[in-house]
Amino acid sequence: MAKFYVIGKVSEDLMHRMQKDPNADRSASTKKVIEAAGGKMLSYEWVRGRYDVICCVDGDAETAIGMKVAFLNSGLMEQLMIHEVFDYNKAFSKAADAAKSVTKPAE
Repeated sequence: MAKFYVIGKVSEDLMHRMQKDPNADRSASTKKVIEAAGGKMLSYEWVRGRYDVICCVDGDAETAIGMKVAFLNSGLMEQLMIHEVFDYNKAFSKAADAAKSVTKPAE
């Protein structure tokens, strides 16, 4: 399993719905969708700024993509970005190994 941060902008429709029912538990409904896609919700926060919601999800890439498609197709979200957490030490170690094989033309 991997960890993903999902950052989203809610739709105008959801904004209107939330204004009509400000006590609606969006965290519970989001958790339900994530679990249905096979993942586990680790955190869920509303934030100020360009995006509205940040959620941390444990699962695989297909889970994250499935959740994204379900939310976007529901019309409740306008945009969703998925960022997978990775081990930067391993990544840069692989980069160091790969760099030894790089050849530049005309050198």
